[in-house]
Amino acid sequence: MKKFLKFVLALIVVAAIALTIFWFSRPADLSFDQLRASVPHEAYSHFADIDGVLIHYQEKGTGTPLVLIHGFTSSTYSWKDVFEPLSKTFRVIAVDLKGFGFSGKPDGDYSRRAQATLVTHLLERLNLEKAWLAGNSMGGEVALNVALANPGRVAGLILIDSAGIEVKGAGSLAPSYLLVPIVGRILVALSLTSDKLVRSGLEKSFYDRAKVTDERIAYYYRPLQTRGGQLAALRARTQADQFPIEPELSRLNVRTLILWGNQDALIPMEAGRKLNVLIRNSKLVILDHCGHLPQEEMPARTVDEITRFITGT
Repeated sequence: MKKFLKFVLALIVVAAIALTIFWFSRPADLSFDQLRASVPHEAYSHFADIDGVLIHYQEKGTGTPLVLIHGFTSSTYSWKDVFEPLSKTFRVIAVDLKGFGFSGKPDGDYSRRAQATLVTHLLERLNLEKAWLAGNSMGGEVALNVALANPGRVAGLILIDSAGIEVKGAGSLAPSYLLVPIVGRILVALSLTSDKLVRSGLEKSFYDRAKVTDERIAYYYRPLQTRGGQLAALRARTQADQFPIEPELSRLNVRTLILWGNQDALIPMEAGRKLNVLIRNSKLVILDHCGHLPQEEMPARTVDEITRFITGT
């Protein structure tokens, strides 16, 4: 019996050593300087220390401020096809939320409410008294939290296949085992040794699978190959439902465009209709033959809808 216990203990020690080597063999985070040449619109990238977190954002244009907030495991990359066209009419600021893209990935609060506080403080840093907020998926829920906590700072909302509403049939890009304490972290790290999980998630996000290119997969996968990127995704997922906002949405009274892909397989159309009922002064626009990421799948239509709604033309 003692020999067996020693054998088991030895296996545990070897496994612990192997997992430690496996974990620390990957980089801690992305280096913007090393990757600059591959970053869309890198000439417009800036960094700001917001509440002790180094936040990456891109800014271009003049006029009405429009802040673009990405979804879960995404970054400013998600807005690359609409950033330039929108900047012809608006002062566009696309932000990497805490833990994503080239922003810092420290320990701490990754709830939607905490992300909203960082976005609000970034607005203050940029001296934006009032801005339009456009958020996709998780970014939509962050935008809603900003509007609820600081209504005077929000001129209006653009909610693109937004999270924050409870409906049947809603899915997630994050596998369920991610929520299992300790074991989940190990399984996620092992599953991300290839881009298979990212490829599968993007295929669920697009109606037109032809748009799930190797280049797009590689860009989404890159942050998840780092220790910081994996931990941030884990924290953002496990802390997602700390502060449900659905009961508060009736308090909103800003012009709101709800833009939804009719074939969204992650957050079904029912959520968009529900938002339209709950938010006063809102308009729902449904995009047919479109999935969860209209700004990537139908960028020209997305730019047109946003521009016409904000300008009132």
